[in-house]
Amino acid sequence: MQSQGKLYVVGIGPGNVELMTLKARKAIDESEYVVGYKTYVERISDLLEGKKAITTPMRKEVERVEIALNLAREHVVSLISGGDPSVYGILPLVVEYAVENNLDVAIEVVPGVTAANAASALLGSPISGDHAVVSLSDLIVPWSQIEKRLIYALKGDFVIAIYNPSSRRRRENLRKALKLIRKFRGNVWVGVVRNAFRDGERVAVKRVSELEEDEADMNTILIVGNSESVAARGVMYTPRGYSRKYSISPERKRVAKMGAETREAVEIARKSEEILKALHPEEGLKGDIVRRCIATTGDVSIRDVLRFKGDVYEGVRALRDSCRIIVDVRMVKAGLRRDSIAAVDFGDGEDTKTASGLRNLEDLVEGSIVAIGNSPSAALALYEIAQTHRPRFIVATPVGFVNAAESKEAIRSLEIPSVTTEGPRGGSGICAAIVNCLIEHAERPD
Repeated sequence: MQSQGKLYVVGIGPGNVELMTLKARKAIDESEYVVGYKTYVERISDLLEGKKAITTPMRKEVERVEIALNLAREHVVSLISGGDPSVYGILPLVVEYAVENNLDVAIEVVPGVTAANAASALLGSPISGDHAVVSLSDLIVPWSQIEKRLIYALKGDFVIAIYNPSSRRRRENLRKALKLIRKFRGNVWVGVVRNAFRDGERVAVKRVSELEEDEADMNTILIVGNSESVAARGVMYTPRGYSRKYSISPERKRVAKMGAETREAVEIARKSEEILKALHPEEGLKGDIVRRCIATTGDVSIRDVLRFKGDVYEGVRALRDSCRIIVDVRMVKAGLRRDSIAAVDFGDGEDTKTASGLRNLEDLVEGSIVAIGNSPSAALALYEIAQTHRPRFIVATPVGFVNAAESKEAIRSLEIPSVTTEGPRGGSGICAAIVNCLIEHAERPD
């Protein structure tokens, strides 16, 4: 028979009572007992008049849950948790304990504003879409598991909110995490928020190389930007992609060619376009690709080695369909105006990292745009993969004197639309230039 009491598991948000939900206040108001970690109970002390408050110290979570569940057999109880109770909060333990001990207690969960959401709001809007949340605390989860999850989140280009980055007894995990961030993301922007919406609040945006270890503690949230995150005018934000479809500012409406955005850059692009048009007057997408490659190399003769196969406009259509882009190396990835997956990040085994990485991604190759700018071995691997996993469009410009020419000849033998270079010439810059030209055409209004 179910008890006559009830247990509310209440998220109280980041700490300021003004950020508590109406439901959270109502649950506490209805409760006879309020149970929680001492610091959290003190944050809502103004709401506890007439309540019986029971607190326990840190690392007494099991005891806290036992007390709350036992009281809830006959009383209405609020067990409070900072932020949201299901995100590094007390709720998972409540559910597990109740299930494992076959307790028949009425439980209602009241969600709360998470620390990550609060930090993102103070920084601007770095969390705007897909993101990952990782805690560096190894009190319960071993570091090996934390490290694996962080690496995959970094490779996946997620914006990452890092909880519990450091404490007086545990600074090494932050050092290791920062090293991983620099390895997989470079010197990216990081938002640093301490005591969000509480006394002692501090908010900063800086490069990961500028982050001092003593800036982060258990009351700090770090938000690691992804490849699209921006820091400007005192805020950090990650565009959701509206600017790819719409003109959202006068500056962007003036964008002409080659990614120019500022007034000066647009004027330089305009003059460059005039010069390039005189050098190579061909109209249409092919002409634009040739001019983009000339601009990238500063060498008009590059047009003599460019080879087009099939319907080149298929690359534009693919991008308008939000087609996935897979590249061989990070240099190509860094040069693109859209996100991509770098095969080199998934490499293993005896083959080159780019070739083995591409083979590990073969299921994703099908229907994708694949751009090979550096590695002949990756181009040869792509040729083999394409027999069973057909990409939608290929750009292949690997450079060098070992297998570069042969690998591109193999790509041209496929019945797949492509842009390649003939012979040993090519490179990551040319590859990125071609893909960016396709992106530019895809983003133009019909």
